[in-house]
Amino acid sequence: MDAKKKFLIIALLLVVALSVFVGNFWSYTACALGKAVAAGLLVLLFFAKFLAGIAGVHFLL
Repeated sequence: MDAKKKFLIIALLLVVALSVFVGNFWSYTACALGKAVAAGLLVLLFFAKFLAGIAGVHFLL
């Protein structure tokens, strides 16, 4: 296996690990913000814009 294939495999593994980490982070953040909306501490419009941004970024990863 040459260096180019090793680099591609390592890069792919790093992207998968980053995607899992970022996905978990955003899901916990969305859950916490959802609870804040339910408690009336956060405006629903801000929460909807935030989740739309998360969905857009997730498709890019």
